[in-house]
Amino acid sequence: MKVATRNQDFKFKVRSTPYPPTQLTKARIETTAASTVIFVSAIAYSMMVVAVVSYLVVERTNGLKHLQIISGMQLSAYWIGNFVFDFLKMQVTICMTIVMFFGFDLGYENAAVTYACLPFGILPFTYVTSFIFSSDSAA
Repeated sequence: MKVATRNQDFKFKVRSTPYPPTQLTKARIETTAASTVIFVSAIAYSMMVVAVVSYLVVERTNGLKHLQIISGMQLSAYWIGNFVFDFLKMQVTICMTIVMFFGFDLGYENAAVTYACLPFGILPFTYVTSFIFSSDSAA
């Protein structure tokens, strides 16, 4: 500008004022945040399922369940005891997840209900599918 106007004392200030974010931009930001929560939760909860299924497979392959049955334990007591213990293990992580949702005001109230119902679906599925595996490293 100094050369174009042939004025060596020419000065100007630049001010940049961005437009407010559009609805599409806000939606993308929220989607990105939700995707991150889903990804991290998927890793954490899959590790819990791995711990449950590997314990069941080790117990079955080493014959520990058989020893308990021979000693007089009823199968229903065995499975109910396992379910209650695994349920309580999962509840610690689920409660922490729900506390974080509300603590950071993420607005995932419906997800909290889904997480609270998760053990009732995933534990029976895990127990049934544990019979597919013959070693805990494969499970």
